Amino acid sequence: MKLRNAPLFAFLALLLAGLSACGTMRRAGKDLGVVVISPILIPYAGGTDTVATSQEVKNGLGGSAATEVLAFIPAFVFHTVKHALYTVIHAVDFCFFPIYGLADLHPYGPEIEPLDYYQNTWFDESKEEKQKGTDAQSGESAAGGR
Repeated sequence: MKLRNAPLFAFLALLLAGLSACGTMRRAGKDLGVVVISPILIPYAGGTDTVATSQEVKNGLGGSAATEVLAFIPAFVFHTVKHALYTVIHAVDFCFFPIYGLADLHPYGPEIEPLDYYQNTWFDESKEEKQKGTDAQSGESAAGGR
């Protein structure tokens, strides 16, 4: 890596860290992250989906390992194209970031959440994180058992 690219890499890392705060920024960060890592993500996600699909085809048809291998090729093409389209959707969604960012500012606006094509990313909130807080009526922890 050339030395002049190091500040750019550091800036992008800090930008992604800052994009994980509110719903709008988490959504934009996830969109940007998916698009940036798409050269790795598309074949990886396509391959993992393909393995599951080819095993299901083998089990569904009651076939042998040859059935699994023959199902692998069309399944890989299908899943790779599917994940490429998911990446395009994330790229288009990132372009609409200013619009849904404005909608998120309105007090009665919608709650903006990241797209759910890929789960358990750095930008997704877990259910435990959503339940944190205090109940306004009782003063108890919202995550506490009621």
